[in-house]
Amino acid sequence: MADTIARQFGRWAANLKYEDLPPVVVDKIKSLILLHLTSAVIGAQEHRAKDTIDLIMKEEAKPDGATIIYDGRKATRIGATFADAELIHVTGLMDSFQMITHPGVSLISSGMVNAELEGINGKQLITALAAGYELATRLAYDHVPATADRGYRPAPIYHTMGAAMVAAKCMGLDEDGMVATIAIAANCASGLFEAGHSGGGEQAVHDPNAARQGVFAAVMARTGHIKGSEEIIEGPLGFYNAFTGSHEGKLSRKFEGPDQIDLGKVVADLGKDWRLLKIMYRMYNTGGYNHQVINCIVELREQHKIDPAQIDHIEVLMNYLETLYPTPRAPRDPNNEPRVGSTHYYAAHAALYGGFPQVGGRTYATTEDPAQDKPAQEFLKTKVQVIGMYDKPMFAPTVTIHMKNGESYQQFYPYERMQWNLDGVVEHLQDLKAKWPLGADGLEALIQQCRKADEIPSVAPLHALTSPKR
Repeated sequence: MADTIARQFGRWAANLKYEDLPPVVVDKIKSLILLHLTSAVIGAQEHRAKDTIDLIMKEEAKPDGATIIYDGRKATRIGATFADAELIHVTGLMDSFQMITHPGVSLISSGMVNAELEGINGKQLITALAAGYELATRLAYDHVPATADRGYRPAPIYHTMGAAMVAAKCMGLDEDGMVATIAIAANCASGLFEAGHSGGGEQAVHDPNAARQGVFAAVMARTGHIKGSEEIIEGPLGFYNAFTGSHEGKLSRKFEGPDQIDLGKVVADLGKDWRLLKIMYRMYNTGGYNHQVINCIVELREQHKIDPAQIDHIEVLMNYLETLYPTPRAPRDPNNEPRVGSTHYYAAHAALYGGFPQVGGRTYATTEDPAQDKPAQEFLKTKVQVIGMYDKPMFAPTVTIHMKNGESYQQFYPYERMQWNLDGVVEHLQDLKAKWPLGADGLEALIQQCRKADEIPSVAPLHALTSPKR
């Protein structure tokens, strides 16, 4: 009998060394550390984040615990992880993978806390994050639409797994400990789409709780009392059966390609074909599928010197799942109606104003309140058409701008253009310097420190550069 998915992941992760990581993977992890620490500093200014920290300090303060980013006070391992994840999550500035996951919220917070408490250096942190990101992205890659179709919100499901692996690697668990961690995490993963469908708001705790549950899984595995089910991922009553409806690779929904996959793909070429390199970056506080639409229209506007007053209409072709978010079984907007918050709105904003505000950056419209933006509302209702297509690549729209004089301009914006390296992230963070809570020079200092993240003896320098007390 071949080794199970959990066993293969566990063995690979336990033996993974910094020297095994290709330079492109190290660079990608550095970019992810930078993005999410930037997000945490911005998020620390938000009332919801401040309330979360107050709650954690009331319930889980621990003088010799882990440092909460920006705030500087210390809490339990699990409490500090939850707080750090909330600082990141509240902004919307985060990574994105397969439309409905953004693993960094949970994985970077797990990494910062466990690296500090385990006393590991920058190389070890990068290695732990590489292991966690690879587990989360490989488990999620083909299965996100099917998970959503079951009513589960994919983000916290797959984030729990990745956060657990990060913590376990920081703790130096062996192969058996890794398998136990994966099994416990699979039993702790949770998050329902009904929260967004009914408007109850509980999705706000999904990602921070995924971070917390992931760390809990590693802590419990380290005790050695739980062996962990070998077939926890592919077993008939395991992870995939619960969260996708099949333990045999049958997909009820997919972005493109076949609806039957070989589960062997999940662990094929581990350490050679790095799935984490496909992660993109959310710079706007909106769903990842709107980012390419915004950028595409901005480029067309600039390249062809388009006067928005001369636009007759805009046609956006995108994957049908993106128009029926989160899933066709229970879409937020079954008819894909033009409204503030729909793709139509972001297309209209980009066409009218030449951009959309990055989180923490400058604004474009005359008002920051979409409800008061009458020109954009009129434009989106009368001049933007969004069409969903089967088997069109995810996050890869084709935009055509039709002009009143009969001319038209078209561009395809592939997903790969958003898979930046560290330099790409740095370039897109420049717009944040003017409003950076710790001063423009402070953001530059953080950028330079992240470039040298594999040289630091601990995470203390990263905490120092994300704190007003530095």
